[in-house]
Amino acid sequence: LLCVVMLGSIPAHAVEARADDRIMNSTATLSKKSNGDLSIYFSVRANDVMEKVGATSVAIQRSSGSGWTTEYAFNTSNTPTLLRENKDRHSMVLTYSPRFNGVEYRAVVMIYVQDASGTSTQQLISKTI
Repeated sequence: LLCVVMLGSIPAHAVEARADDRIMNSTATLSKKSNGDLSIYFSVRANDVMEKVGATSVAIQRSSGSGWTTEYAFNTSNTPTLLRENKDRHSMVLTYSPRFNGVEYRAVVMIYVQDASGTSTQQLISKTI
């Protein structure tokens, strides 16, 4: 059973080193569940408590042969929990049911950190699955 569970989840991830003085580290991982759904995980750790920390958007993109097409985007309007206030870190798991089988997918996560002196952003692109 353990082998089946391990084989049923194919992870793809991106890890960024320190981006600037506000973002200590961040990561984005895309994996496929046994039912075919995509599981997107992101995390960001700031160097201190921030006014806002998290992501402003998470785009689910599929390979279209000549590039990448955004199939769905989580953003702060439809998923307000992408951002947290007055925290030094945030992580989240999102689930998406892809429209197509047999195509490659990736996640593009826009990391966002804001304090009194300004903002920092970072784009993370997961490996494809």
